[in-house]
Amino acid sequence: MSKDYGQMVEGCRRGDRRAQKALYEEFAPMALGVCMRFASDRDAAQDLMQDGFVRVYEKIGLLRETEHLKGWIYRTMINVCIRDYQRRKRQIVQCDETADDNLPPLDPFGTEQVVMALQQLPRAQRLVFNLTEVEGYSYAETAKELKCSEVNVRALLSRAKAGLRTLLTQNRQ
Repeated sequence: MSKDYGQMVEGCRRGDRRAQKALYEEFAPMALGVCMRFASDRDAAQDLMQDGFVRVYEKIGLLRETEHLKGWIYRTMINVCIRDYQRRKRQIVQCDETADDNLPPLDPFGTEQVVMALQQLPRAQRLVFNLTEVEGYSYAETAKELKCSEVNVRALLSRAKAGLRTLLTQNRQ
């Protein structure tokens, strides 16, 4: 890590507003990028990011190694997005018992195009896609986080990939 974040972390632990502002300014772009992948639009992503930073400030005393600060904030943002999904989920996700894992891979598209397409997917599909394809969670890990079955995860992922493919192809034409 190129920067020493020790003073920033210590200031945040003491509740120093300048240290909190410095931490926010340093990590907000990365945090917003994480939240944009999970949220339906930029406003929702900013709300999630703000919730994430509140959590960071509340729990920064638990951070043992300041060199892990960036990864810890990254993981905190993901956890906030997952909790938001679980809080908003009003009904159990109902899925087919089948998934098409033999779909061709997505054609290469720009990051902005993919994020915009992701934001158009239903919330459950967006979350499963991000956890499995972007964050590298296994089906079992994703199912555990979302409190659903691995079959549901596979089906949602298949639908997300198909939906992304459709959205990206439509936008290209």
